[in-house]
Formats: sequence, C-alpha cells, structure tokens
Amino acid sequence: MKKTLAVAKFGGGLLDIEGKRIINILQKIRELKDKHDIGPIVVFSAPMGITDKLIQIGNSYAQSSPLSLNPIFEVYYNLAKLYVKDGYYNKTLKVIDNLKTLTLDALNSINKRFDGNVKAKILTLGGELAMSAIMDNILKSNGFDSCRISLSDWPIVTDDSFDDASPNYELSKKRRNILMDCLEKEKIISLAGFLGVTSDGLETILGRGGSDLSAVFISCLLKSRFQTETLLFKDVPIQSADPKVIPDQLTDHITALTYNEAHKASMMGMKIVQNPAIAMARRFLQPLLIVPFDCPRKYSIIQAKPIGGDIVKCITGKFGAAILSMNDEKSRSFEDSLRIWEKRNDFLDLGAETLETGVRIRDFLFMDSDFLKKNEEKLKGFDENLKIDYGLGVVTLIGDKMKDSPGVASLAISSISGINIKRGIFAPHTSQIIIVVDEKNVNATVAAIHAKKTEMNKSTH
Repeated sequence: MKKTLAVAKFGGGLLDIEGKRIINILQKIRELKDKHDIGPIVVFSAPMGITDKLIQIGNSYAQSSPLSLNPIFEVYYNLAKLYVKDGYYNKTLKVIDNLKTLTLDALNSINKRFDGNVKAKILTLGGELAMSAIMDNILKSNGFDSCRISLSDWPIVTDDSFDDASPNYELSKKRRNILMDCLEKEKIISLAGFLGVTSDGLETILGRGGSDLSAVFISCLLKSRFQTETLLFKDVPIQSADPKVIPDQLTDHITALTYNEAHKASMMGMKIVQNPAIAMARRFLQPLLIVPFDCPRKYSIIQAKPIGGDIVKCITGKFGAAILSMNDEKSRSFEDSLRIWEKRNDFLDLGAETLETGVRIRDFLFMDSDFLKKNEEKLKGFDENLKIDYGLGVVTLIGDKMKDSPGVASLAISSISGINIKRGIFAPHTSQIIIVVDEKNVNATVAAIHAKKTEMNKSTH
C-alpha cells in the first residue's frame, strides 16, 4: 500500500511582510505531518506584494534609474529576526545575504530589457526562493526536520518559455528521486513555488499564480509512488459569488466543483486556482482541496466526479473584456497564431455574420483587453480594418448540470431587464451561460442574477 503524502501550498495572501500567520502555518504543517505517513511537501509563494515590487525594481534597472533592493530584503531580515530561533538565526542571515547578492548580480546584468531568464531569476531569488529558505530555517528552529532542494537539483523541468513556462512531466520525472530521498528520510520539504528550470538549468517562472501549478505538478509527479493529497490554502472559501459584489445577499459555500466548472470559473473571473494548475490536475485526475486558512471546514474539492445537486454553482463577474471584430477569412490565421504561438486561451470565438455589404465578419470575446491595447497595431497586421469594442465586462453562470436544465437562461435574462446586454452566449451544454455588458453594469448584473440562484436550482425538482 502506498504511503500517504500531503503537498500543501501557502499563497502570498497568507504570507504578509510581517509574517503574522507564520505560527499558524507551522501548526497546519504539524497537523499534516501527523495525519500522513510521510512529508509534507510545503510550497511557498513570495510574501504579499513582493513580486510586484521586484518587477518595479527590474523595470527601473532596464530604464537605467535603479531603485533600491534593500526594502525587499529588509522584509526577510525582519522575518528571520521575529521567527528564527536559536543557532539557526545566523545561518539564516547568511542565506539571505547570499540571495540578496545573487539578486543584485542579476539586476546588474539587465541590459535595456527586463525579461527572459534574468527576470525569472530575479523574481524567484528575491521572492519564492528567499521565502522558502526562511521557512526552512523557521521549521528547523521549531523542531521540525526539514530541508530545501538546491537549484541544481530542481525537480520542475520546463520548456524554454521563461516568463510563462510549462512543466515537462517526463523530464521532471528523472529528478523526482531528489524529492523521494528526502521524504524517505522523514523530512519535511520547504519548496519555492513559481520556479522552474530548463533542461540545461536556466531559471523559468510558471506564470502569474504559478505556485498553484508548482504544488499540483509535484503532487502529480509523485502520484505513482505515494498517495498524494493536494491542499491549496487560500484566504477565503469558494463561494457562489464574490461577497463584496453582493453585500446584501448571502452567498453559498461551494463544496465541490468539477475540473470543467473550476476551469470556467477561473477563466471568467473567480480567483480559485490558476488555469494551468487545473489542467494539470485534470490530466492526472488529481483531486484538489481548496482550503480557507482560517476556516478549514469550509474546504472545496475540485475533481472529475460531480457532487451535489445545484444546477448553477456560481455566478462570476469579470472586468476588462473586449470584443474584437475582423474579416472572417483572415481570422483563422489570427486565431491559430494566438493559440499556438502566444499560448493564449483567454478568448472565445463568438461566431461570424455576413453584413449587408457582403463582407463576413467574425467576432472574438477577449477576457484581457489590456493584451489588445498593448498589441493593437501588431494585430492589425492580420486585418487592418479590425475593430475593438473596449470597456466591457462578462458575467457568467457556471454549472455542468445546466445542460440538462432548461429555463436557466430565461430566468437570468428576466432578472436583468433594465440592463443593456451587449452580447449573450447561451450555451448551457458548455456548462456556462455568458452575458456581456458594459463594465459599469457588471456588479449589478451579478447581484441581480445571484438573487435568482435559488429559483434556478429548483428548476429540475
């Protein structure tokens, strides 16, 4: 019988620069160690706000007006002072000093562009690697037998897309013995999230929110040897809508989502799990536990098997959308370029229509209008007459059971009779109903539809 192992990720929202939750994190780690046969492996993000500040510093070096790195590392020196005990304190200071030196060396190597391997190196040296190193020493000084994995043995091997890399399972599998050796010695592993390396050892990053993917991938990598449980600790539970958007309504705790529902919800504005992490879990059929840190009983499970009877699980709202319209004949190469070369999947084909002039136009709904704004002139290389309608928002009803439940769309539309609908995609067979409105109407649309959620979920009873 396989030994049980937990892989737990603690995100930046739980790691403020003062480390207020570190003692509680240690308690969670102790509980996981007591519950399972081996481990756990603990994945850490950078402290809240650190990645954004490192990006700002990196850009300042690219513009030859460098900002100081000292405020970043003062956070780590302060955390060490507060939480590292006994003889580990001086060792921790040396580790932080070394990471600071390496980060400065990388910053000084920037030549007009803050990107590629240099960017990955700076963000992880000054972020996740520093945090996981400090947590390793905090664990040791609190009586845990813990260890870190060196960069030369890094277990997540990726492609060469330095800013948004994808893990390679077969290449990474050749390095998993490093992890297994530590686990068989009954050690806890403190692992930096977000970080990957190419096959020849250059640092990469797994995209924004990539620490989720780190934890999920490590779970999948070890799944054939251990019975792995993946826990992603978050600030709040998964709910039927954002409570900030509907302060006058009660939200429902969502106990379970299928991989498909989670993917749709994440893409459409609910901050659950990074989409590549969901895709990785789905590929290996690895269940994910989304655990609210302060209320762990309100956890949610993401898995293949549907649980519960709700037709509409959640209603999401997303700002910053846009509709791009272009010549239909020219749209195929455009779409292929985005999906294959740019690896973008955050847009939907809304179909084509023939105008009175005889010209056939195809529309695409983009979830990230900033991408279009930054690349509008480049995109006109596909069609110089393309048009973009900015200032839109997207409200989405999500639930796999909608495909078998007629009437949901009509209830949703009837609830927002006073709001101008720019476009509607009523395709419950895809587990989602999408309503495009002006950005200013997103919150009102979510609130109005959510008020009808109970009625929608009675339509099959």
